[in-house]
Amino acid sequence: MRVNPGWLVLAVLGSPGRAWGQQPSAPPPVSNESPAAPAPPAEGNASEPSPPAPPGPSSPPESAAPVTPAPPVVANDLPGPAPASNPPAPVAPAPVTPAADNAGTGEISGTSGGARRFDHDYEAWPLSLEARLGFDSRLSNAFDGAADEGLAGFGYAFGGYLQWAPEYAVGIELEHTGLGRARALSGQNSVDSEYSSNSAWLAARVFAWHNERLDLFVNLRIGLALQHVSALGTRQEQTFTTPAVSFSCSESDGPGLGLGGAVGLAYRLSRRFSLLTRLDATGERLSGETLGNCTNGIGSVSSVGGSLGLSFALDTTSPSVKSR
Repeated sequence: MRVNPGWLVLAVLGSPGRAWGQQPSAPPPVSNESPAAPAPPAEGNASEPSPPAPPGPSSPPESAAPVTPAPPVVANDLPGPAPASNPPAPVAPAPVTPAADNAGTGEISGTSGGARRFDHDYEAWPLSLEARLGFDSRLSNAFDGAADEGLAGFGYAFGGYLQWAPEYAVGIELEHTGLGRARALSGQNSVDSEYSSNSAWLAARVFAWHNERLDLFVNLRIGLALQHVSALGTRQEQTFTTPAVSFSCSESDGPGLGLGGAVGLAYRLSRRFSLLTRLDATGERLSGETLGNCTNGIGSVSSVGGSLGLSFALDTTSPSVKSR
């Protein structure tokens, strides 16, 4: 590239005047644009002018106030109104109330307060009808001269108890008790006798301990007992040369006074049905004389026994009828 000599002379003459005698002109106004970065040195001839640098990004004016960034906003993915600032108060669960009786059986499926599923409704005066089957045994022999004597026998009983409170009940009992058997031998005379008693009792029951399904009770009773004997044997009525003849007979005697006590346990299978077990001690004043034309009576006896049975409870009245 060729340089004109005239331009060089003018440049040399103009530069000293500025440096030695002239005041510098006012500085150029400050531009808002950032200064351009210096271009890298070009290769080759140093006298060649550098290409202009690209304009830089404009800077914000100095008088502008700083902008505070807004807090981030969490986007709600679901459409609809924004959630409330205060969450709703929790709702208390409704109280559980007892359900109705199951198909009219009287069993309550739930409990509320003091009510329990297997409890009787004592305001309705429940009447418990009982049936028991068991055994009895005399405590001592009744015949001193007997060749053989059995002390045990089987028995059964039916009863009904009216209960107006959890602790007390009164009722009646009808009972058949086997008192055992006896065999007597004397020459050609022999007799096999079987004894029993049929009793009617007035009874009171006290529940010493109970919960929803178990009742422990003490039973006291007083009543009257009829003795019964059935005999079969041989009898020689005239001389020794006359052969003995066979006979059979049955007689009853009484009534005699009876006293008894028992300890029992009732287990409720449901509100209506209960399983019973009892241990009894009984004393009966019976005759020991000859009963009619049959044989001797057994006399007064004391016996113990045990039984197992079932009870069914039914309501005799409603609470509204009793309260009037």
